[in-house]
This record gives sequence, C-alpha cells and structure tokens, in this order.
Amino acid sequence: MTIPQKAFTAQPERPNWERARELARAPNVSDLDRLLAGGYATMLRPAAPPGATCTFWDRAKGGLVDRISDGKIPSQFKNGKWVGFKDWRNAPVAQADIVEWKHWTGPVNWCVVTGEIGVFDLDIKIGPTETGPAADRAGLFIAEIKTAIARAVGMTVERLPLRWRDNSTSCAVFVRLTKPFDKDNRPFVDPEGGKHAVEFLAAGQQVVVAGTHTSGAKLNCSLLDTPFSALPLLEPEDLDRAFDEISAAATRLGYAVPASKQKVAGATGAPYTSGDAVLRAVMARRSEWLPSVVPVVPGDHDEWRVSSADLDRDLEEDLSIYPDGIFDHGTERKHSPASLIREFGNIDEAGDITFGGSPIYGPDFAVVGEIGTDLRRPTEREALTWLCRQLAGDQFPEFGEGATWKSALPTVARAVGLRWTALVVARWFEYGVDDGPAGWGPEKLVEQADTLSAMEAINPAAFAQLDFWHEVDLRQIVGDRRAAVAAEAPEPAAPDPADDDLPEPLDIFAQNDPADLSTLPPNCLPEMLHRWVRSESRRKGTPESFAAIAAVAVASAAIGASARIQIRKFDTGFTQPAGLWACIIAAPGSAKSPIIKAAEKPLRNLDAEWHRVWKLEHDMWETANQAYKSRRKDALPPGTEPIQRRCVVDDVTLEKQVQLHAHNPRGLMRSPDELMSLFGSLGAYKRNGDGDRSQALRLFDGSAISVDRVNGGSIRADSALMTVLASSQPLKIAEMARNLGADGMLQRFTFILDDDVDRHGIDEPPDEEAAAAYARAIQMLASNQPTDGTPIRMASEAQIAFDAAAEQIARLKNAPGLSAAWQGHVAKFGMILPRIVLVFHGLEAAFRSSGSLPPTVSLGTVEKAVLFSRFVLRHSMAFYSRYFEPNTEAADARGVAGYLLTKPDRTTLSRRMIYDARTELRDRRRLFAAMAELETANWIAVSKRDQDGPSEWRVNARIHQRFESQAVREKAERASRRKAIAAAGEARKWLNSDKLSGGVSHDE
Repeated sequence: MTIPQKAFTAQPERPNWERARELARAPNVSDLDRLLAGGYATMLRPAAPPGATCTFWDRAKGGLVDRISDGKIPSQFKNGKWVGFKDWRNAPVAQADIVEWKHWTGPVNWCVVTGEIGVFDLDIKIGPTETGPAADRAGLFIAEIKTAIARAVGMTVERLPLRWRDNSTSCAVFVRLTKPFDKDNRPFVDPEGGKHAVEFLAAGQQVVVAGTHTSGAKLNCSLLDTPFSALPLLEPEDLDRAFDEISAAATRLGYAVPASKQKVAGATGAPYTSGDAVLRAVMARRSEWLPSVVPVVPGDHDEWRVSSADLDRDLEEDLSIYPDGIFDHGTERKHSPASLIREFGNIDEAGDITFGGSPIYGPDFAVVGEIGTDLRRPTEREALTWLCRQLAGDQFPEFGEGATWKSALPTVARAVGLRWTALVVARWFEYGVDDGPAGWGPEKLVEQADTLSAMEAINPAAFAQLDFWHEVDLRQIVGDRRAAVAAEAPEPAAPDPADDDLPEPLDIFAQNDPADLSTLPPNCLPEMLHRWVRSESRRKGTPESFAAIAAVAVASAAIGASARIQIRKFDTGFTQPAGLWACIIAAPGSAKSPIIKAAEKPLRNLDAEWHRVWKLEHDMWETANQAYKSRRKDALPPGTEPIQRRCVVDDVTLEKQVQLHAHNPRGLMRSPDELMSLFGSLGAYKRNGDGDRSQALRLFDGSAISVDRVNGGSIRADSALMTVLASSQPLKIAEMARNLGADGMLQRFTFILDDDVDRHGIDEPPDEEAAAAYARAIQMLASNQPTDGTPIRMASEAQIAFDAAAEQIARLKNAPGLSAAWQGHVAKFGMILPRIVLVFHGLEAAFRSSGSLPPTVSLGTVEKAVLFSRFVLRHSMAFYSRYFEPNTEAADARGVAGYLLTKPDRTTLSRRMIYDARTELRDRRRLFAAMAELETANWIAVSKRDQDGPSEWRVNARIHQRFESQAVREKAERASRRKAIAAAGEARKWLNSDKLSGGVSHDE
C-alpha cells in the first residue's frame, strides 16, 4: 500500500491541548467530537458496530452480499443501513462527511487510518483473570514492551497514549510519524507454544479507537483526550531500537523469536544461490517494470506495499514487494516476477503489459476466474519476454514455448547483465589466499569483469569489502560489463525447459574440496580460541582443523561429567556430558603430535600440580599411618588415605582405568600417540573381544561400569566418562576400519583428515595473550565444582536452532553413495552435537572468566557450535567415503555419474550406452539398482520403459553446473588411467621381447 501524498502535506492548525481536555471533561460529548477536537479528522473512518449487518461488494460472486460486521472494517450508514466504504484508505474527509456523521444515530465504531499516525498493536494472548507462571510472564512482557516504546519516544510509560479494554491484556500504543513507514510484524512464541505478536501499523491499515469490541467490551482510548500534536514523535531509528529491546526482553523471559513474516521473502542469506542472485538483480531494478504491472509508487524504502483496495480485491492484507522477492499477504503466497505479472497483468496485441486488476479468488485463494471478459492474462513465456525486454531492451529475443521462471533463469540473468556460468562458479569456488580478486591488478580486474559481476550478485557484502580495498572503481567495471552482457546474444548453455521438473542434484561423491577440510568457517569458534588456533597452526605448519579439534576435545575433557546438557526442551532425563572422542588422521611428519601436545598442555600442567599437592598430602599421611601402625603412644589415626585427583592418564589397562574413574567421577582423558594402542589397552581391538568392546563403549556414555579383577573381586565406578584425543596414520586407520567395521566404536569418533597441503612452520612469536587465555580457560573449566545435578538448558531460540540443526544432520543418514558405517556415525552424532554445544558454552563462560557455567546456553553459542559441527561433519563424510566401501549400488552409481560428467552434451542415457561404458553393468539387476541411486540423487529421471524396465533416462543438466570441479577431476583421472594403461601395454611388449635394445644385449 502506498501512503497517499496528501497525508504528509500541510494540515490545518491542530486544536490545542486545553481545548481537547475541555471537551473530554464536558458531559455528553460524543467520541466523534472528541476525536475531531483532537485533530484526527483527515484520518477518521466510521465502521459498523459489531453484530450489525453490512452490505459489501463480493468480487468472487460478482454481486452484493450481506455480512455481519466485526466492528473493524470501514463502512457508511446510508439509507438506514450499513454499506461498505469504497476506497476508504484514500477517500478524502470533507466537511459534509463530518456533518453527516454527526447526524447518525445509534452506535458507531471509529477508526483511524495509519500514515500520519503509527500504532504498536500488542497482541499478547493471555486472559486478564489467568494466573500462574505463563500469566506472570505475559504481564512482565507487556510491561517490558511498553517500557521499550516509552524509551524509544522519550516519555514515561504512564504518559503513553493507549487503547485498551477491560477484558483483555492486548492493547495499542499510538505515535506520530513525519515520514512514511512500512508495516512490521514481530511474532513471539512462549515456552508452552502459544503464539503472540507485536505489530507496527503505519502504511494505510485501519485501527479502531472508539466504540465496542466484538466481545461486547467498551474500547478505551487516550486519543479521545490527547491531541494529535501531543502524540510522541517516532523516527525510523526509534522503531528499530524499540523492536531490538522488545526482542531482547522476549528472549530474557523465555519467548522464542522466530523470523518475522515480513522478512521471509528472501529465503537465504549471502552467499546466495545463482537463482536467488538473479532474482535479487531483477528486484533491484523493480522500478523499471513493476509500476506497469501493479499500482505502486516506487520509493527509497525496502518494502513497497500495494493495498488490496488498490489491487481492486476484497481482501484485508496487502501485497509486499521486497528487494529479494514478492509476498502476497492477502493470498499467503510468494511470487516470482513472472507469476506476479501473470496474476495481475493484462497483455494487449502488441505484447505490452499493463495492470489488469485482480482475478477472482476461490477457496484457498486459487484463481478461479476474471471480472471482465476483455482481459487477457499473459502466459509465462509472454511474461518472461516482456520482463526481459523491460530490463534489456526490445531487441531481447522471445522465449520459447514451455519456458518457466526456473528454466529461464540463465537467460533472465543475461537480461540483468549476469552470466549464469560465472554465477555458478562464484557460488561454489573459493579462491586461495594469494590468487583471489584481492590481489588482482587493474588489467586482470577488467579481464575478470564477469567474475566480479557474479561475486557482487552472489555475495554483496564480500564484494563491497573488495571494492573498498581496491583503488580501481570495481562498481564501474561491473556496471560496464553488465551493460555489455545484456546486449549480447543469449548464452547457449541455458537448460532445456524440460529439465525444470528435476530438482537440484545431490552430491553422491562425498568428496570435499580440500579447502572445505582445512579452512574453518568464520565465527565458528570463540574469538580468543580462534586466535590460539591460528597461532599454533601457523607456527607448527598444520591445518587449522588440527588445532581446533584438539582444543575442543581438551575443553570437553576439562568439563567432563561435571555438567550435563539437556538435549530436549522438556525432557529433563535426556542429557549428555561433555566428553568427546577425537582423532587426527595424517601421514607421519604432519605435526599431529606437537599440535596435540600444545592443546593438552594446560590440562597436563594442572594434572602435574594436582600430583604435587597430592604427593605432599600423601607423604604426610604415610608418615602418620606408619606411626599409627607402630603403635606409638602419641600417634593419632591418620584418617582416610588422600585420593589422587587426575584428569589425564596414559597407557593403562581397562581394569586400572576403571579404578581411576572410581576416584575421579568427572572423567579422564586418554591421549595416546596412536589410536590403535588405545584400543589395544582397552581390549577393544580383539576380533572376538565383544565383551571388552562393550565395556569400552560404556566409557563414551559416562555411565557406571564394573570390571572383574584377575585375582578375584571387582572394581566399580559409578561415573566413568572417558575423553579421547588421539592421532593415527592413514594405513593404520584403514586397518582399524576393516577390523572394527560398523559396530559403533569408530562411529563415536570425530575424525579430522589432513588436507594434504604442503606446509612449513613459520618462525614467529606465539600469540601470548591468546595462549594465556586458553590455558586459563581450560584450567578454570577443569577446576570448576560440579553442578548440583540440574542440567544446563538451551534458551528457547537456541533450542529452536539446535533442533533445526539436529534435524538437518539426521537427514544426512540417507546421503547417497555412503556406507552403513556412515549411517551409524550420523546416528551417534545425535550425542556428539549436544556435547559440542556444552563445550562451547563452557569455553564462552571461561573466556569471560565466569566462575561457573551459566544455567542457560545462548543462541549465539549454539550457532557457533553448529557451524563447527558442520565443519567436523564434512571431515566425517570424507573419512567414511575414503575408508569404508560404499554398497555396490552406490559405487556403480558413482561410476555412471563420473561418466556423465565427462559427457556434457549428453541429454539422455540409454541402457546400450551404459553397457558400452561400463561392462559390469550388463547385469540388468545391478544396472537398475545403480540407476535407482542416481534417480534418488536427482541426477536422472526415467524417460522410456520397455518390457524389461527402464530403457532410457533423461539427464539433469544442472549436474554440469553443480559439479564442474568434479568433472575436471573425472576427466583428469580418466586421462591418467588411459596413460597408465598405455604404459602397461608398452611394458608388456617389453616383457614379451627377448632383446632389450635393438635386439643386442649389453653383455655382448
């Protein structure tokens, strides 16, 4: 909805405060007179009272209908009955209207139209007579909201102009506006699942200020005795500040703060997908095409509103146009530019499109017809052609039959000056430190203008940073290139419209780019810890991933079983401790051991200090004990023998370790140089050692454990939690994978793989501040007293983020092309993810030097932990892909997928083609199983069948964009294999030859 310009033109002089007060105190003065005295005449609208019959024009039925009024919709009393108020948002209020209103008899509800006036509508649903924690929380929240608004407008809560009723906690706060505002809506969810909202109305919505509510309660309103000029003034920054404080208060009180519906038009954040980048580029130029389609006045604000009245439809909610998409709040659906043009546009014989009004909507707002017979809505092909010609000129070619918004994206990209292939590369490719755009000179920047243009579209913030550092005007380069691209012929690589029904293909190779395995995501660790990780990695010449997992594992050992985290919102019995099992896999000489030693140093130093103190105490106890045993007259009983406190143990048997756990219930860390030696000491590596392996697995859970002694008796530990930080070599871990398989032992580990980049340690001073902070944090966590048994919980919004991440991780179980062992690891990650969250919660507190762990985990902590967990899972996927054979179907599917990537021109695939390329798939049952895997991964779709089953498959063209780098690897590997085969052929010729060189022996 566009606010009428008249709302911000000069107004007649407002009545003063004294006059309004005088009328308010006078007897028998009507609500209308009080509002007129307050200066609200231009924004007043009457409405039929609740329960009255009101006649409206129903567009869907094409005639007048009678409805029971809810007291909210503007209407007029004419000829003894209530009728709809046509175009009530924009209708001017004349003196004759006011005279007529004053002569009406009977009850009337009075509304104000927002625009000059803004309204905070507090819809906190709790009954005024309700009691208990939920009611108390709601009451506190309402008070906090009013306080936030009062602070934003600079007045006390008591003086806020309100609308309220006695039978509800819901209320409204009124403010005065000096410039256009958009409508905003902030939803909140209480711990019991109840939904609430604070809505800011400012763009042509009506608000009832006097009369009766549908419940029968009288509406009370400060506007009846508060002049418009006395309303508090609200600026845009004041609104932002108020909503920030309201959201913070909601979080403190336990409300979840989901994303507002007003902000959901853009589904993802940067870096954007190629399709989202094209959509944003089209919407960035919305002023060039949108006013022809719908009655909107362009402005500088992000959200453009078109009211249902302007769209000529009988719906309450508006159409919103954002910089990243379109959402119709009236019909509750998103639009692409093409679908918007089709729904509201009217095309003439020349192909020009203008606003054609709204269609007729049926149930669920489906389009069921048109009002006029002379309208012709454009097809999607016509809408796309018109849109691109508005953006790139009339020379832009026409789209073919069957074109859709999705299938046309590469061509639409060219209309806004973008190359689709460059967008795909910018989305998936990461530059190295020294070869990226930051280091390009002026000539290369111009040469790579398509790349820069794609970068700006995919990640605007990163491009802005790049533009800031370069002396060359990158935006000028991008602007020039976009203009040139838009004038060129279409790219030939646009996907065929027939592919539109094939979804985005999934990765069945499970092969990560090396950069994905070594480069930590931004903001995935507490800042001071990340500084320590960077310093240690640079000086020791290792990937950051080594130091990061080592530090997190050590922190998990420091916390151990002293605290537990509650995984679910309500289930207090479903908790996890902090201990992690982690292992770094790299070839000898990769500096695995030095990085682990650096990470565990604070814990070992603390262990040594505990040993020193214990030895002093034990020596004194031993002396006293000997004296007591020798029956010296002055000797007193020595008391209980001091127990040595431990946090790290080295090579011990399972029996000895259980004994140590009995004395150290918060847990112990094992840190062997080689993982295989740990399994050997615990008896878990024996092929028939199921009992030993079962006991070892209990050490991950931290539950009670008993071990029978060799010489009789048993040892029991009520809490036996073991943390593991180990390393191994590729050949040894491969042997363990063969022997241990998928029984759950290895699946409990987080494995970090080397990225095989040749690094050398840098001779530079360590980050002393970060090292000292890291040591203090670890020792503080290890020294903290255990909690009282109450588990640590996640804040409501943190729980929502955790649950969403856990759900996404669980879906990875069915990732195509991976083994049963991977499925087991994903299942175990349900225990690993909350442990990582607990560790990050402890580290955040320790780096702040908090004496103990706070009882609630924040959203920011969960987000960091999830980012780090995603990084760890990428390593896990690579580990299970490398060391565990996939099932036969998955292996065959990968082979066919690799073949397809080397044939970019192939749009279909027949059984004969597969037989020729991979002879082992001539077994039809094996072939169909492999192709079913590819169908599941969205690589292909069956296009023909015969009596034996599928005979031809359609290839998803998107695979060549999504897996471009994999295609390069496939071609290189196939070329290498051909070269090796040729070399083997030459060697075989030599083997069958009796003479080495020209038939002459060197000995002759």
